[in-house]
Amino acid sequence: MSNEEKAHELISIFTCEKDRDIESFLKEKAILFEKLGKSRTYFIFDEDEDEFNILAYFTLAMQVLKVPEELLSGHKTKVLDGFSSKIRGSKITEFPTILIGQVGKNDLHKELISGLEVMEYCLAAVFKGQTILGGRIIMLECKDIPYIINLYERFGFQKLERDYDDGELLQMIKILEDDEIIEKEDYL
Repeated sequence: MSNEEKAHELISIFTCEKDRDIESFLKEKAILFEKLGKSRTYFIFDEDEDEFNILAYFTLAMQVLKVPEELLSGHKTKVLDGFSSKIRGSKITEFPTILIGQVGKNDLHKELISGLEVMEYCLAAVFKGQTILGGRIIMLECKDIPYIINLYERFGFQKLERDYDDGELLQMIKILEDDEIIEKEDYL
C-alpha cells in the first residue's frame, strides 16, 4: 500500500458534523494541496493507542492578506508591515501571512482533545515555520460563531475590521510580538 493510499484510508474515517467543510477539505483536497505545494496538513493523533487515531488536524499555508487602501491609515499599515507604511511611494495594502487554513477535530475522538490543545499544536507548528521563513502575521478565516471567535481571541487573534457579507468567513489576524518573533541569531 502506498503512502497516499494509507493517508486516504486514515482520513476516510474522519468526521466533523459541526462543519462539513472541514471534513470535505481533508477528504477531497488535503492530499492534492500537499502534492501541489499549496498547503501542509498536520495530524494530531493519539500516541497511547495501539491504533493510529486522528484526533484533529490543521492546515497551514502562505497567504497574502489584501486590505483595501481606504481601510488603512498610515499607522495601521505600519503596524501590519512592521517597518513602513509605503513602498516606492505607494501605501502598502498587501501583507504576507501564515494562514491557518483549516482546523478540525474528529468527532470519533473529540473527548480526547480540546480546541485549546489543537490551537497549541497548530501555533507550535506556525512558530516552527516562522523561525525558518520569517513572517509576523498569522491569519485565519472562520465562521461568525461566538465560541470559535472566543477561542481564537484567547490566542491573541483579532477580527479584521471591515464589512462582511452575510455568511462570509471572518478574517482574524495575530501580529506577532517582538518576543514571539525568533531572531536569526538563535539559529546561526
